[in-house]
Amino acid sequence: MRVQSLQVGMDVGKARANGAVRCRRISILMGLLLTGSTLSPLIFPALVPAASAQIVSAPQSYGKAPQPSPAAPGQAQHPQTGKSPSETHTAPAATPDTPDTTQEDETETDADMAETAKDRCDALASDPLDEDRRRDVDLVEWDDLDADAAIEACSAALAAEPNILRIKYQLARAYEKNEDYQQSVKLYRELADRGYAAGFAGIAYAYDNGEGVEKDEAQAFDWYSKGANRNNAWAMFNLAKFYDDGRQVPEDDRIALQWFERAASLGNARAMTDAGFLLETTTTDLRDVVKAREWYVKGAEAGNDVGMANLAGFLMNGTGGPKDLEGAFKWYKAASDRGNASATNGLGYLYYEGLGVTKDLAEAMRLYQIAADAGIGTAFTNLGYASETGLGAPQDNAKAYEYYLKGAELGDGMAFNNLANFADEGIAMAKDPAKAAEWMEKALRAGATFSRDQMRDNAGEWSVDFRKALQARLKEQKIYTGAIDGDFGATTQDAIDTVFNVPL
Repeated sequence: MRVQSLQVGMDVGKARANGAVRCRRISILMGLLLTGSTLSPLIFPALVPAASAQIVSAPQSYGKAPQPSPAAPGQAQHPQTGKSPSETHTAPAATPDTPDTTQEDETETDADMAETAKDRCDALASDPLDEDRRRDVDLVEWDDLDADAAIEACSAALAAEPNILRIKYQLARAYEKNEDYQQSVKLYRELADRGYAAGFAGIAYAYDNGEGVEKDEAQAFDWYSKGANRNNAWAMFNLAKFYDDGRQVPEDDRIALQWFERAASLGNARAMTDAGFLLETTTTDLRDVVKAREWYVKGAEAGNDVGMANLAGFLMNGTGGPKDLEGAFKWYKAASDRGNASATNGLGYLYYEGLGVTKDLAEAMRLYQIAADAGIGTAFTNLGYASETGLGAPQDNAKAYEYYLKGAELGDGMAFNNLANFADEGIAMAKDPAKAAEWMEKALRAGATFSRDQMRDNAGEWSVDFRKALQARLKEQKIYTGAIDGDFGATTQDAIDTVFNVPL
C-alpha cells in the first residue's frame, strides 16, 4: 500500500543543511504531484537530494493525458469493429447512352464534401488511445481538442456516413469536452452496443465522475472492466487505479501493476509513469526502483510531464541507476516547459545548488516563485529557507515564517519541520514546545524523512520541553505508553515510527 500526500512517494525529508550545528531546518527541492499525479514531483540533509515521485490521484479520463507513443509492434489490437467496409466513396456512374454530367458532378461534390467532413473530424478529434483511430492523421490531445469545431465537422461526417463508429466516438469525445454530457453518454452507449471499445471507457468515466449520469463507482468499475477486456488502454489505466486505490475491490498492487503495464504496452504514457510510481512506492515485494526508473524513462520519452519530473528526480539522486545531473536538468526543464509546476520547483533547486547547471540564485528564486504561485507547497518552503538563511533573498525570519506557514497549509512535510524548529527555538514567535510538537507530528505524518531522522539521530538538539510535549501527544493518542521524560528511547522511537507517513 502506498500512503499519498502532497509529496506522493517522495523522500521528503532530505534537505540542504543550513550550516548550523543543529541541522534542523532545510531547503526543499520540490513538492511532487500527485498526482495525479500527476503525477505526483524535497528536502535534503548534507546536500543529498531525495528521490522524487509524482502521480495524479484522481481517475484519469481516456485521452486526457500527454501524447503517448504508438502501440508497441506486435501488440494485440482491438478489431476494427463498426467501420464500414470501405470509407472511400465514388459517384454512381451515369448510363452509357444518356450521360448526365450535371448529376455526376453533383454526386461527386456530395461525396467530396462527406470525405472532407470526415477528414476534418479526424484532424480535429482523433484520440491518441483509440485503437480504431486513423493512423495517418495527427492525434489530438484532450487539452488541444476544439470542441465546437469538432462537433460541427464530426456531425456532418456522421450524417453522411452513420456507420463509421470512429466518427461517432470522436463526436462523443467533442460533446464531452464541451460538457454536453447527455449527448456524449448517449453516443458512448450506442458505441458500446456496437462493441466499440472506447465507448465502454467513455461510459465508465461518466459513472466515475457523475457526468451525465449519477456517480456510481460500481458501474464505473464494471464498464472499465469491459473496456479493458476489449483492449482499450484508458479503460485499462483506470481499472488499474481502482485496484491501486482499493475502490470497489481490495487494494492489490500486483493486479494494478498488471493493468498499468498492459495499458502502457498500448502507448498510454501516463500508465508508464504510474507503473514506475507503483514500483517505486509499493510496500510489497514488488518494489523495484530499477524497473521504476525504466518506466519513468518510457513515460518521459513518450511525452508525459510527470514521468519527466520523476525521471529527473531519479537521475539527480542516482536512484535505480547512476546519477546524471545534466540529465536531471534536461528532464526537469522539459517538464517545466510543459507546465509542470513541481518540476519548475525542482529546476529551481538545481539552480539554487548549481547541480547540472551554473549556480544562479536569482533564477532559482524566480522559479520557486512561479511554482509557489501555482500552489506547490515545497516551493513556499524553499522561499522560506532562502529568507531564513539570507541565501537568495534578504534575511527575514518573519518572512520565512510566513512562507513556512503557506507551505504547511499545502501539506508540505518540511514546512511543518521548519515551523517546529521556529516554535522550539522561539524564532519569529514566542517559544512554544507544545506547538512545536504538534508541527513535528504533522511533519512525521506527512512522511518527512528528515524529521524522522532528526527524532532518531538528533533528538538531543531539541529542547527537553519539546520532547516531553511530543511524547505527551503520542500518549494521548494511545500510541506511546512510556514515561513523559523527554528520553527518546526505544519506546518513543517505536511510537514515532507508528505515526510516520500515516496521515490523520
